[in-house]
Amino acid sequence: MIVLDQSEAVAEAVAALIPGCERGFGPCKAIGFLDGQGRFEAGVVYHNWSPESGVIELSAASVHRSWLTRERLRVVFGYPFDQLGGRIAVARIGEHNARARRIWRSLGASEFPIPALRSPTEAEVIYTLAAETWRAGRFSR
Repeated sequence: MIVLDQSEAVAEAVAALIPGCERGFGPCKAIGFLDGQGRFEAGVVYHNWSPESGVIELSAASVHRSWLTRERLRVVFGYPFDQLGGRIAVARIGEHNARARRIWRSLGASEFPIPALRSPTEAEVIYTLAAETWRAGRFSR
């Protein structure tokens, strides 16, 4: 089940699952995903939206790994690219988060590691996914 009308609650749940995200996201929209029993399974937060440049940042977290299906990917990227008319989606991921990094690479996102950005001892990897790359990719269909 998809939750579209509870952005604040979903953003709080996502922030609670991301280390170092105690301050939350500020103004944002969020999509939540519930499991078959109606429990929170995952959420995606859309923040730092810049309509002038068409750029939006995505942050996501889940309680288990199996939440992300092709159908849910289409929902996740349909919002910034189809509903908002966004040009680029951005994600900031810790260098040790191999699963999230693999997902963004499989989408065709560009990858930019920046040493010591996440912490003095950990790089942060910035991913950018252009709308046209998403639409041309295998997951958007």
